[in-house]
Amino acid sequence: MLAGCASENGDERWNALMEGVGKPAGSSAHGYPTSKAITGARGPNSAPRGFAQIGTGEFTGESLSAISAGKAADGSEGYTINLVDAPIAQAAKKILGDIMGYNYLVDPKVTGNITLQTSSPMSRQSLLDILEVSLATNGAAIVKKADRYEIVPISEATASNAIIGSRVPMNEPGMKVQVLQLNYIGADEMREIIEQVSKKSAVLRTDPTRNYIVVAGNNGELAAIREAISVFDVDWMKGMSTALYPLKASQPQELVKELNSVFGVDGGPNTKTIRFIPNTRLNAILAITSRPSYLPRVTSWIAKLDKIAETNEEQLFVYEIQNRPAAELAKVLQSVLATGPAGDGTVVRQSVVAPDLVAETVAAGGEGAPMEMPPEAAVEAPSVPVSSVPSVVADIENNALLISTTAREYQRIEQILRQLDVLPTQVFLEAIIAEVSLNDELKFGLRWYFEHNSDAFGLSDLASGAVAASFPGFNWTHLAGDAQMALQALSSVTNVKVISSPNLMVINNQQAKLQVGDQVPTVTQTSTSTTSADAAIVNSVELKDTGIILAVTPRINSSGRVMLDIQQEVSNVVETTTSGIDSPTIQQRKISTRVVVNDGESLALGGLIQEKKSLGQKKMPVLGDIPVFGNAFKSKTDGINRTELIIFIRPRIVRDVQEARQVTDEFRQQFDFGRTDTPGRRMQRDLVRVAN
Repeated sequence: MLAGCASENGDERWNALMEGVGKPAGSSAHGYPTSKAITGARGPNSAPRGFAQIGTGEFTGESLSAISAGKAADGSEGYTINLVDAPIAQAAKKILGDIMGYNYLVDPKVTGNITLQTSSPMSRQSLLDILEVSLATNGAAIVKKADRYEIVPISEATASNAIIGSRVPMNEPGMKVQVLQLNYIGADEMREIIEQVSKKSAVLRTDPTRNYIVVAGNNGELAAIREAISVFDVDWMKGMSTALYPLKASQPQELVKELNSVFGVDGGPNTKTIRFIPNTRLNAILAITSRPSYLPRVTSWIAKLDKIAETNEEQLFVYEIQNRPAAELAKVLQSVLATGPAGDGTVVRQSVVAPDLVAETVAAGGEGAPMEMPPEAAVEAPSVPVSSVPSVVADIENNALLISTTAREYQRIEQILRQLDVLPTQVFLEAIIAEVSLNDELKFGLRWYFEHNSDAFGLSDLASGAVAASFPGFNWTHLAGDAQMALQALSSVTNVKVISSPNLMVINNQQAKLQVGDQVPTVTQTSTSTTSADAAIVNSVELKDTGIILAVTPRINSSGRVMLDIQQEVSNVVETTTSGIDSPTIQQRKISTRVVVNDGESLALGGLIQEKKSLGQKKMPVLGDIPVFGNAFKSKTDGINRTELIIFIRPRIVRDVQEARQVTDEFRQQFDFGRTDTPGRRMQRDLVRVAN
């Protein structure tokens, strides 16, 4: 090992070795004999004598200006270094020994040459830094030991270093070990950063638990490491932009996957730039990004995606009905939304409703068991349903529909409801039910009479109607005039009794029913006990409707014609003579048919002929009561009374409010007997109508 001290003797020994260089031959600085010239024997005219000059055998030497003093840039004392390919020991002597005045030791394992050249004077500390950098390139480092400095291999520098701590003196040369506490960045992550900007051996240890890092290096290396830490060990949350987005319909986990794809988080360019964290408890998404400009985009995308999901999320909608009953419209909607075939079905979804609410649910058609979802399907159901069976509840009291479905499905349902919930077309029915006595002129019935007088009455047969097939010859369509004209013609030849003349306004496809008569009790069942002789007889009594019953259901087709379902019944109560049952006999005359007529035309239905036998006698007072001889003073008046029931029906289509007012005005005029419809009266009616 080579050791050096700062003294003048060292320079003297080095200079003594160089004293003989350039001196004349014959003597040396150390007293050794030199070679003498040998003269040849050829005389003065011989060839010139040769000579020899012995060199020193050294081909390199120290420049006399290897170190020169001067002023540094900061005004302090400085030095200029000019060492070219000098051994490490020589460079250490010049800087550590001669300039700094330190005691030093060079480990024999440290070998090699270094070059140190400066163009201007530098301070002592700068020269130390340059020396440490040059030593590091040769695998060596300076280590401080008590009262001296040692130049050792860099692999042994850390183990032999005694300077360690969070604060180390930076004005002294040598390898140092420093403990640096990290505040915000993780120790392992900081180690990766340091190894990129410094040598890998600079980091000795990391402690993620206490979040500190142990580094080693010279002053320059430690300064570079501390600079890197000051750049990266910052409060990153302070620089991050965050936002919390509550969701209305979407599931946070599902929406985060979509956002990761949109912003390129999964393996894309923004993997470390932005993060989306789902929060199931709050049903929200937390967005964290290092770029504030991303937040408006995130807000826009979440709003769009959540709105789309909202259309697939089941919600409760209320549809206020304007023109139809809630229960009726609910049944129609049920048929439209049913997934199975038409007909009676099994309820697949039932809602529990409050009193006065009628639940109308979609049926699955057929008579099978209710549709049920298997347990595994129920557990693994998607967060946003693709489709669902709507549930419809009719609110009778408020005339509204409560529909539980998705927003997208409700848009389709609402379009259907608006087509169904329209002002219904109505039909004004004028009917006359009359009973005509058949005398000699009408002995063949009304049909024969009308056929022979068709030119006068304008009647034509409905040969192609539904009634013609079931009741041939029983029906006609009145093409000219009205029912009043026909009745006046009949009253001129026979007795005509108008039983009823109803006028009804009925909604399209709804039944209008007129009933004038009595409810007659009839015994339907008699029972008594067989175990007791004194048991009472128990009768089951049912009330039967009698009198005049007219039920008409109009149906308007697209061509403006009216189909009428007619059920007409005229019944009388007579005493029972054919059985011993204590119940009256009900005589009935019925018509049940379906016909099609044009708007405003009259329909006549007839052919129900009834015969009544009457037994009577005429006699003279007193004389007619004498036995045997009284027969000469009395006579029998037995006879048969034949009557035929005829029905006139005239439908008029009422499409809007204006036509309804017109029909009402015409009906009112029928009761204004003897009153002239003047312009003033019409104006008065118009003013009342406008006021209402």
